[in-house]
Amino acid sequence: MRKIALLLVFVSSSYILTAQQKNIVWGYLKDSIIKEPIPLASVTNLNTKQTVMTSHTGRFKIQLTENQLLSFAAVGYHFDTSTFHAIHLQRDTLSLFLAPLTRSLANVTVTARGMNAYQLDSMERRKDFMGDRVNYTKPALDISNSGAGIGISIDRFSKHEKDKRKAFAFFEANEREEYINYRFPASLVTKYSGLKDDALEDFMQRYRPSYEWLRTHRTEEDLKYYINDKLKEFSKRQ
Repeated sequence: MRKIALLLVFVSSSYILTAQQKNIVWGYLKDSIIKEPIPLASVTNLNTKQTVMTSHTGRFKIQLTENQLLSFAAVGYHFDTSTFHAIHLQRDTLSLFLAPLTRSLANVTVTARGMNAYQLDSMERRKDFMGDRVNYTKPALDISNSGAGIGISIDRFSKHEKDKRKAFAFFEANEREEYINYRFPASLVTKYSGLKDDALEDFMQRYRPSYEWLRTHRTEEDLKYYINDKLKEFSKRQ
């Protein structure tokens, strides 16, 4: 019995150590106004280039170590980024909030003729981003835990040219994620696969197409064949 007990302690300790080494972080992404979950948003570790999707409850998990940078992108929302420090990684779960986009009627009627929803959102994000370079007012992303909150925004960059280029690089990387989210929505995947709930989230996480592929395959017909092809592979895994 003593040997068995020691073995269980060793296995348990090894499991905890492995989990810590992997640095899996859990979080929830929500709308900053109505506090509702943001489903199927993309969360990217910009250091490792790993991208995960939020569930229908806004929950996600991702590998993250101290001082790495996460970005958040969702259709209809501003994107934002945040650097995570040791104090954040000690929390069981992170709560994060993204601000929804708001388009003025003037913008829509004057400049948006013939543009799709992604282009309209992109214009609004870019206008907001350019304004932030000149006069920043309030971060779009907050991290809170048990009533204590902090806000870190992409505007932490200085106005030196090198840091400006880095900020614009982050902006363009998030725009790519926004484009993928727009072209590969849950409604389209369900339409051609019939998948729902957990199976849908699993499929979209596993077979999220690349930005480069989507730019060279511009039609819904292309995505239809892509989804059907990946569905055969997905079915074999079930």
